[in-house]
Amino acid sequence: MTSLPPASVLRRIGGLTLAAGSVFLAGGAGAWLTVAKQLRAENITVPGNAPALAGRPVRGPVTAYVEALVIKGNAERGAGGRTFAEISDALRAVEKGSDEERELRAQSAALSTAASLRTALLTSVLAYGVSALVTGLGAFFVVTGSLLRRSDGR
Repeated sequence: MTSLPPASVLRRIGGLTLAAGSVFLAGGAGAWLTVAKQLRAENITVPGNAPALAGRPVRGPVTAYVEALVIKGNAERGAGGRTFAEISDALRAVEKGSDEERELRAQSAALSTAASLRTALLTSVLAYGVSALVTGLGAFFVVTGSLLRRSDGR
């Protein structure tokens, strides 16, 4: 049968775990607040054609995700349901300088802008997730470290 390390070792490990947990808690919460502040500064509102949360300001991961979905749907409708690849193929087949070429280039530009906006919104959703994970780990470490600090070695 193996025995536990001496109480002094467990208390030291607990102290380090507690310190790491505090740093994780602060970092995770700070990241969440920073992303929220940046989204709030953009003054984005979920549009009326959203599947949910229409009219709500984009302030958190759910509204950012819904906004990204709306942008994708609007861009696809604006491009006639075509993708970048399909538009690129069509551009090779049309006459240079024609009205059709101008229309296809406008659709391509709209898809590009939409892709950029969606990427930024989905990056914020990812940042919220990572910050929540780090905050949760921090809380776990704080609790574990506190318990280890109280250890009497038995």
